[in-house]
Amino acid sequence: MFTTVIAQVDPDTLRRLIQHMQRHGQPPDVSAAINTALKFWLDESVKLASEPSAARQRGYQWKTVFLPEGTILRSWSYGEHNYAEVIGDQIIHQGRSVSPNQFARSFARSMRNAWIDLSIRRPGEHHYTIASRLRDESLKKD
Repeated sequence: MFTTVIAQVDPDTLRRLIQHMQRHGQPPDVSAAINTALKFWLDESVKLASEPSAARQRGYQWKTVFLPEGTILRSWSYGEHNYAEVIGDQIIHQGRSVSPNQFARSFARSMRNAWIDLSIRRPGEHHYTIASRLRDESLKKD
């Protein structure tokens, strides 16, 4: 037995759903398609919740480079190192949330390129790596 529920679907999404069903030779039963989509979404949500993965891991996504929680960012400026840490989903420096570029610029009196100026040490690593190297490695994976 089915329960009838009224739900709003924006017209563009509904149009795309009907076109997709037509392209794949499926009868235009919108209720069945929505029911299937909801089941799929629920199954995927349960699967993601039950397995540890980078998709669930907290951290900061910097373009193509993921910095997991606990990552240390280091900058060298005017004879000293400066540090920030990824806490939760933010980069924290001196108690405030910053972007990598804001962190790199905060010690300079000129423009800075965070990819070149920052070194990164992820949890479990013993050495720092220049951010541009991590970016290059992430691009090779794709």
